[in-house]
Amino acid sequence: MARPSEYNFELCKDICDEVANGENIISILKESTYPTWSTFRRWKNENEELRTLYINSQRDKGTALENEIDDVMDSLKNKQIDPASANVL
Repeated sequence: MARPSEYNFELCKDICDEVANGENIISILKESTYPTWSTFRRWKNENEELRTLYINSQRDKGTALENEIDDVMDSLKNKQIDPASANVL
């Protein structure tokens, strides 16, 4: 199956939802149903709506990762994980 090469905003919304949930964009785009990284970059550079959506999803990813860090800190404080594991996480 060929990867998408024509701009599809609905597909981009799905990709950006995954980014917002904390996933890495390169890892997401390894899925064969999504465009390649170079195609996605081109779409992002050519489409203001996608560029804005992607920037917002990156901000949301920051919040998602902050919540993960808070969860690790809580687990450490509650002695559910040891300090070395918390440090790695």
